[in-house]
Amino acid sequence: MPRVFTDTPSRAGSLHLIGDALALDFANTSSGRGGPKHLDHLREPRHVVDWSEHAGILDRKTADQVRVLIGQDDPDFTDLLAQTVTLREAIHRIGAAIAAGSTPSKADLQTISTACARAVAGADLVPDDRGFRWQWPVDPPTAQTILGPIALSAAGLLREGDLSRLKKCGGEHCGWLFFDLTKNNSRRWCDMAVCGNRQKSRRLRQKRTFVATEET
Repeated sequence: MPRVFTDTPSRAGSLHLIGDALALDFANTSSGRGGPKHLDHLREPRHVVDWSEHAGILDRKTADQVRVLIGQDDPDFTDLLAQTVTLREAIHRIGAAIAAGSTPSKADLQTISTACARAVAGADLVPDDRGFRWQWPVDPPTAQTILGPIALSAAGLLREGDLSRLKKCGGEHCGWLFFDLTKNNSRRWCDMAVCGNRQKSRRLRQKRTFVATEET
């Protein structure tokens, strides 16, 4: 799907994080997919940084360091936006395919594999209170400081998640993905207050139109 460029301000730093998985929230940085109001919130490198800080990948200090490096045309961040969009679109296509009961493409799965290889190559395995974790550089940060956690989140979801709970919002032209944590696996909407209510309103309008037509 082509990216949408618009004068509408990006909401990268304030998007609702409803995916219940980092990789799915990342896939949801493009909204209104398939409709006339499709909006890409990652249109510039700074938007990637804004979202990464918002999602908790970067703290304020590290995010500010990345912004400085981008402003200085640091070579490690030259392709940040391109790498980000490539990874995001692969994650979204994979998630949408699984939600529809289809098999993801080998090309998209390879994109995740390649991103994970880069992520691990750019990280150190360090001990913490719960065992060990991957740690990416923060002084100075690199592109993998942002992309590494996302790539491994996607791989972890595919390898260890209950994929019957990976869903795509039922709202018209929404396209957002989420991991359903409800006890009976019954969640249908990215946000009931948004897409759920829109669908209810649409059905009510259709019902009223039908009744009015029947009465004429």
